[in-house]
Amino acid sequence: MAPRGTNQPRLGDYNQNVVLDAIRRHPGGVSRVELGRLTGLTPQTISNITRRLIEQAVVDEGERVVAGRGKPRTLLRVRPERWHAIGVHIDPATLTVVSLDLAGNVQARLTRPAPRSPEPEEVVRLIVALSEEVGAELDPGSVLGIGVAAPGPIDVVAGRLHRPPQLPGWEDVPLRSELHRVTGWPVLLDKDVTAAVTGEHWSPEGTRGDFLYLYLGSGIAAGAVLNGSVHRGATNNVGEVGDMYVSRRRTDSDPRLSGMLHTTTMPSSLVRKARAADVLARREGPASAEEFAELCRLADTGHRGALRVLRTAARDLARGVATLVNFLDLGTVVMGGPSWPALAEHQLEVLQREVPAMLTAREDLEVRSSRLADVGAARGAAALVLDHFLAPRPSGLMME
Repeated sequence: MAPRGTNQPRLGDYNQNVVLDAIRRHPGGVSRVELGRLTGLTPQTISNITRRLIEQAVVDEGERVVAGRGKPRTLLRVRPERWHAIGVHIDPATLTVVSLDLAGNVQARLTRPAPRSPEPEEVVRLIVALSEEVGAELDPGSVLGIGVAAPGPIDVVAGRLHRPPQLPGWEDVPLRSELHRVTGWPVLLDKDVTAAVTGEHWSPEGTRGDFLYLYLGSGIAAGAVLNGSVHRGATNNVGEVGDMYVSRRRTDSDPRLSGMLHTTTMPSSLVRKARAADVLARREGPASAEEFAELCRLADTGHRGALRVLRTAARDLARGVATLVNFLDLGTVVMGGPSWPALAEHQLEVLQREVPAMLTAREDLEVRSSRLADVGAARGAAALVLDHFLAPRPSGLMME
């Protein structure tokens, strides 16, 4: 891909970003009067800002509605086609790339198997090729940049992946600067679970309010929206929950790991247990994505052994979820990540039944599947780019 520039928007003053943020969060439209209530700004300030946004073709006026007495109110909506961002999710098993418009809608999506030997250079080449493909129908000048979600830990300041356990051989890879060098676009790098939470929080079909998010991919992690903002932690590496003890059973050959959440719920752990129970063919070596898919397929057909493996893991997962809910005191739990859609039918009901029974203070708890489960991290990565340029309180991530 040849280097390219972008007509990045001139960031408006803080008040303009506050108003645009409020309009973006109301896909059904919002009136100037409602904007005043939401932002605390005066009617004159709202009028001036919305006029500028309309002149800049960022916002459109829509239909007029009657709400109580007084004049009909004109609803304002963002123009989705005005700005776009590319989102990339690097998973050990798959690579997902999406293009997102200003309203948070996915315009194009591509998913490919990760390279068998995922050397960083090979993955960068694939990201560039897929980004070109999903952006082929977009005005290049409307693309603000690329957001990348990858397994942690990450070094936010340097834009590097810092020896992620899920990507062997990726030691201090300067992913952000390398993608910027090749594409010419601004690039943001974020942890996969945090990007998935961002996608869930921002998507038109996502979850509103505060919630706990359990991310099941090749590994397991947790994130949360607290007080209306995605929680990041001091180093942007929040979410490492795999070492929680959730079982007294022998769940791993290493006694130091036995009973930990990651030894009971990760796809590789499920495959090993299915092999040991003769649900899958016994063999040595690492678990494969094909074996995990076969285990879930067997459960879908009612295979008792497969169901036992998945439901036992769900009960272990419920203990971990209950601990996190008790700590954070949240009323909504969202399950997502690339592995979750295959597990949801057999594990969601177990979580909905078992987690509330283990809570100390709450009686009301919603446990549900993300509607973005397998693409949430890529959407969130793209949403981070939009936020970086357009939100009043950007994430604080460094951009190359």
